Amino acid sequence: MPSLFETLLQIVRNTPLWVWPLMALVVWLGVLGLRTRTLPLWRLAVLPAVGLVLSFVGLGQAVQPALALVAWLAALAAALPLGDLLGRRRPVRRLEDGRLEIAGGWFMLVFGIGIFAARYALGVVFGMAPSLRAEPAWIAVAGGVGGFVAGLGLGWLGGVGGRSNRWIRRLRWAPAIFLLTVAAGLGGAIAFSSPGELPRLLAGDSLPGMSTWNMAELPPVQRVMARDGAPLAYRVYPARPDRAVVLVHGSSSASISMHKSAQALQAAGATVYSISLRGHGGSGTAIGDTSYRSQLDDDLMDFLKATGLTDPKIQRTLIGFSSGGGFVLRAASGANRQAFDAYLAVSPYIAQDAPTTRPASGGWASVAVPRVIALTVLDGFGLPWFQGLPVVRFATASGPSENRTPAYSFRLAAALQLSRDWRREIARIDRPTIVAVGANDELFRAEQYAPLLKELNPQISVEVVPGLGHLDMIAQERACTAIAALWRRLSGESGT
Repeated sequence: MPSLFETLLQIVRNTPLWVWPLMALVVWLGVLGLRTRTLPLWRLAVLPAVGLVLSFVGLGQAVQPALALVAWLAALAAALPLGDLLGRRRPVRRLEDGRLEIAGGWFMLVFGIGIFAARYALGVVFGMAPSLRAEPAWIAVAGGVGGFVAGLGLGWLGGVGGRSNRWIRRLRWAPAIFLLTVAAGLGGAIAFSSPGELPRLLAGDSLPGMSTWNMAELPPVQRVMARDGAPLAYRVYPARPDRAVVLVHGSSSASISMHKSAQALQAAGATVYSISLRGHGGSGTAIGDTSYRSQLDDDLMDFLKATGLTDPKIQRTLIGFSSGGGFVLRAASGANRQAFDAYLAVSPYIAQDAPTTRPASGGWASVAVPRVIALTVLDGFGLPWFQGLPVVRFATASGPSENRTPAYSFRLAAALQLSRDWRREIARIDRPTIVAVGANDELFRAEQYAPLLKELNPQISVEVVPGLGHLDMIAQERACTAIAALWRRLSGESGT
């Protein structure tokens, strides 16, 4: 475990460079505030504005933004009258030219240093115990600290200027104005933020070597009904009836993309059910969308029941690729994890803030971040509004079709992923699980999987296949053979 000094050093190193000149500005303004000054009104608002902005940054980084926002508002309401009281104690006189003559005092310096001291104190705590970031009590503490700082600064500004300026007196309405501003901001983000277009990636429209496939070997699409009556499409590759694999495709694709993987698993003895998740490949009622966030979890259970795979005599393994690999980890850590005997995640997407993820997933995905944040905040308050809007677009030139889904809604994207508390979810995986990735993966950092998973859950084995990229893991014969061998290990068929 790193020492306190090492933790502090790491926090300092990871601090964005723009923070240091901002801190210098804050201290300089605080020192100036020690003596009597004459200055325009807007200069008084600089430090309170800094405190407000930094508290917004803290809200955006919270694991549960809604909980942090509630604590922020409560602390803001408590700090406003205290700041107002402190501000009213400062002698101030308005001059004829509109500027203010304000007596010197310690508030500005202490307040400015306090902003950064509070953030660094939280940084030390979370640096030494990262799991606390997901604890509701600590989420509330962090949100409350930001709200208190913002309220103290705004209240002080109102107290100082209230006697000499009508506009400042109106700051007493700051909480109501803030709530209206938040509502307007959320509405604007939801209405106007959308995933941007990306340069087309050749691999986004076809798999390497797909043109050489013998399509006569591709099993026909079959369908079962989910609990809401929607179809769930899949293909079957029959082999041993007591060894079943449910195979999940990657983002924007469908069951056809897993054909070579399914054949390799079939040759190894598994009866493979290659499924198209709802929103893909003819499953569900709309391309790129579900009806609610956890619907893919329910669909998986409905599929097992409809196909007779709940028979206890059948050994079941869930295998998924890329986003489908992320769905495998979600299932392995979820309430229904006992439904499968083992899990195999191939080149899995873990989370946007995971060290395994490259920026924009290597140019494959464009995310409407403001819209995602706004919908996440609403969802945190139990308001699943507007979740059918698109938030992710992929680098494909293909339009929506049975085999291609170029964009995801908020609820479909969320249904495929681990939650913001992904570290804890991975830590609670207790079924035999393997993660496999190509060493040359273009979307994810292959070298980061082993140290990350060793830290979170040493029971999860990581296999790096040398010389292979992302799509190679489902298209190249060597990769498909390796995946089949890993399945045999999980199912007890081989000691390799």
